[in-house]
Amino acid sequence: MKNVIVAFEPWGKGSVDDARSGQELPGYQEIKCHMIFDIKMDEKFTRKARLVAGGHTTDTPTSLTYSSVVSCDSVRIAFMLAAINDLNLSACDIGNAYLNAPCREKIWTVAGSEFGE
Repeated sequence: MKNVIVAFEPWGKGSVDDARSGQELPGYQEIKCHMIFDIKMDEKFTRKARLVAGGHTTDTPTSLTYSSVVSCDSVRIAFMLAAINDLNLSACDIGNAYLNAPCREKIWTVAGSEFGE
C-alpha cells in the first residue's frame, strides 16, 4: 500500500454523499477502484499487487482524440515501399504505456481502511 498511496490526495472536507451530489467536488467524477493481488509462478514466487481503476466508467472528454487502427492495406504498402527502397523494418509493442500513463480526468474514489487515514 505504501507504493500506491502516493498517487492519492486525501480529501476530508465533506461526506461521500456531498461528493456524489457534485456540490463539493465540481468537475470530478467518481470511479470504483480495487486491488488485485497475485503470485507469479516463477522461481521466487514473486508477489504482485495492482490498483485497478474503472476508468471506463468516466465520461470521455471532448478534447480527447483516439488513435485509429492501421489497416492491412496500409501495412502491405509500407512493406512494399520498404522492399522497393531496400529498407529494414522494425516493430515493437509498448505493453504497459497505457497502464502507467498520467490521468487527465478529474476523478475521485472511496478508499478502504487499508489505505490508512
